[in-house]
Amino acid sequence: MEDTAKPDKSHKWELLLKPGVCWFIWVYEDRIEFCLPSGEVSSSSEYMDIEGSFPPDIAFLLHEIIRDAQEMVPGDAKRIVLAIPGTDSGWPGHLFRLSSGRFSLLWTRNGNGGPEPDSCDLLDHIRSEKAVRKANEKLNYFNAIVRHDIMNLMMGINGYIDIIDEIVDDDEVHLLIRKSRDLGERVLRIAELTRTYQDLGIRPPSFIEAGQAVQRIINRHEFSGKIVSDVQLNGLFLYVDRMFDVVIYEIVRNSLQYGGEGVIINVSFDKVPEGLALVFEDSGPGVHPDFKERIFSRTYADRKGYGLYLASEILDLTGVSIRETGIYGKGARFELVFPPDTYRFGP
Repeated sequence: MEDTAKPDKSHKWELLLKPGVCWFIWVYEDRIEFCLPSGEVSSSSEYMDIEGSFPPDIAFLLHEIIRDAQEMVPGDAKRIVLAIPGTDSGWPGHLFRLSSGRFSLLWTRNGNGGPEPDSCDLLDHIRSEKAVRKANEKLNYFNAIVRHDIMNLMMGINGYIDIIDEIVDDDEVHLLIRKSRDLGERVLRIAELTRTYQDLGIRPPSFIEAGQAVQRIINRHEFSGKIVSDVQLNGLFLYVDRMFDVVIYEIVRNSLQYGGEGVIINVSFDKVPEGLALVFEDSGPGVHPDFKERIFSRTYADRKGYGLYLASEILDLTGVSIRETGIYGKGARFELVFPPDTYRFGP
């Protein structure tokens, strides 16, 4: 009997352009990669290359569309059409600029009368994100003004304390003056701390090369000749806030503070059930089991600064956690745990 079934003329790549399919796009100097949320056409969220996923003519058109969108600023959105010249074939969509080199693309219907997927929710989300970022920028400006006023007032208070110290000859009063000066110094240190962290979360996160970031901090002049390091992070890229350098700095400074000059710091990575752990190990005294969680708390009374607490807050912006897993007496081991979508290997 003759087979009367119609042959399937669809191409596998056309499934990637179906209405409702969403892409997350990364633009590099020499290529463009994209992935799909889990459950969309493919069952995984693996990175795909434009050239390897589409015929040459379609890949060329996609490159043109995305390259032309480089002028968009984060938060912008526009309608696009992937149209093959000389044919009636075309795939419309909405392109959204997320951050430097990053886009999302939502494919819609071909305009044949069917309703398009509603993208209002995504547009509202982008508008809200821009509004929050603008509000944070204004809060940071206000924070700078308040910090400036606090420091000026403390200078005046210290001046009056110095005058009292000179005109009063009483041991108990001098003791109170010394305590007042100590408290004043603490106020100034806290006020200065807000300068360092005032840009926290303002700029969007991005992928960075982990090895370069760690080596850049270790090579700082203040650590020169004081630590011995071994960094094994070749090919690892991490999705982090722009203040990730501060996290590395605080961990290295903590190792030097407690391990002393000549402390050995090894930096590597391990696969863990939650994803991947960026590991900092040192040859210092380690952390007592009773303090392993408390050292990341804002209210930890024995701390020498807010470094580890603030480091944990920076990491939390991109869903990364930090924990101490070393053996007391043999050295500290800090693990920065990155979920699966916040790290990758390769350029």
